[in-house]
Amino acid sequence: MPTSWHLMYKKRALYMHSQQEESDMREGERTGRANPQKLVEYASQALRKVGVPKDDADITAHILVQADLRGVDSHGVAHLYSFYVQGVKKGEINARPNLRVIRGSPTTASLDGDRGLGFVVGHTAMSEAINMARESGSGWVTVYNSTHYGAGAYYAMMALEHAMVGFSFTTGGTIVAAPGSVGRTVGANVIAVAAPGGKHGPFVLDMATSVVAGGKLEIALREGTTVPEGWAIDKEGHPLTDPKAFPEGGAILPLGSTISHGAYKGFGLALVVDILAGLLSGGGGSLLHRKGGPGHAFGALRIDAFPTGGDFMKLMDAMIEKVHAAPTVKGVERVMYPGERENLIQEERSRNGIPLHPKIVADLHTMAQELDIPLDIW
Repeated sequence: MPTSWHLMYKKRALYMHSQQEESDMREGERTGRANPQKLVEYASQALRKVGVPKDDADITAHILVQADLRGVDSHGVAHLYSFYVQGVKKGEINARPNLRVIRGSPTTASLDGDRGLGFVVGHTAMSEAINMARESGSGWVTVYNSTHYGAGAYYAMMALEHAMVGFSFTTGGTIVAAPGSVGRTVGANVIAVAAPGGKHGPFVLDMATSVVAGGKLEIALREGTTVPEGWAIDKEGHPLTDPKAFPEGGAILPLGSTISHGAYKGFGLALVVDILAGLLSGGGGSLLHRKGGPGHAFGALRIDAFPTGGDFMKLMDAMIEKVHAAPTVKGVERVMYPGERENLIQEERSRNGIPLHPKIVADLHTMAQELDIPLDIW
């Protein structure tokens, strides 16, 4: 995998654009909704074919499909072939990493990812954070020398079944402009937080510190649509609406978009992630790149470790009900809390299957032929 995520994005964008109509829709090729369980098995089989051990392949496949189940289509199986399978084949991702966890205290540790699949690295690190929280009330693990780990929400959500609040941070590729600058300065850094909920389900915030994640421009490129002004700028600093111009030196804007609309807030949050996932890990983050690859940080807080935490679930319900009761503008039925939309999408897609864009199906078809495995996902 390249040292910066934006290089992977550029390869992916150029690859998809070059496929044109030939890979958009092959004669007789089936699209529609994929069976989630079959999609997991197919993804795992593909990874095993290129040398990934079964347990690691299963973890990676599960996390990828979970992103699709929750409607985060930019971070699911759309990247299976071009990012992960191809990355392993090219030696950019270590199929069999030697993961080393070093405890710094009862509640802190660091992990060397050995350039392994970020999913496996992230799962290992978050599991360690949860173990420390179980023992001591909280646990924090920083990671360096990793690779892209997909959607950040998954790792934060690992804490939910243990009655904990989970945190996940990662330094993305350097594709975001600093406020008032031209070009790429900082990463599309991600913050994810998950908290258990009562009758309304869990709270799950998964956000880039940029206006949008890079995958949103990829989706627009795949679908042949423009993007709103305010998402990105071209290499000269002008507003960019054609996603095809992005790989040629464009940059995404920080959360807030412009200085007058609060871009320094998003930029500041991006640097917070660089501090937690890049500097504390020793990897350097998206600006320094001392040890290559993205840095991650994971945290878990055991709710009952706080003397005042006994009413947490009731208070979560009460907070969400306040959100739902907020008055709305015309056309909005009710205000949703972070994660609610994804929770509903997951319920629907678990019942009815995962919709896949024809170009993604084309990629999966190409990979099946290349690896000599059946495309049995329906």
